[in-house]
Amino acid sequence: MSQEVSTERIAEIINRIEHPEIAATFHELGMLGNISNQEGRISVEIRVPFPNIPIKDYLAGMVEAAIKKEFPDVTVSFTFSVMSDEVRARFLGMARQRWKGEI
Repeated sequence: MSQEVSTERIAEIINRIEHPEIAATFHELGMLGNISNQEGRISVEIRVPFPNIPIKDYLAGMVEAAIKKEFPDVTVSFTFSVMSDEVRARFLGMARQRWKGEI
């Protein structure tokens, strides 16, 4: 029997993902926004520090792969929003401290 797709479970999955360039999870970096679930159609908001970051598609692919590993039949779509000044400052501080390098 497969596990029920809940927004809480989707958040748990996403929040465990580590950023590809920073040794910190999406949760630690404040990157997860709203999640909605409409009958197996998952919509995920990813918060980014600046508009038009070059790895948006890469981040979305990471998130989608992690969700589909557990829930292969769901459809996942994404929106991107810019972090608040406070969250961006925390993100950039962690990026300076935990930078792993380019993907």
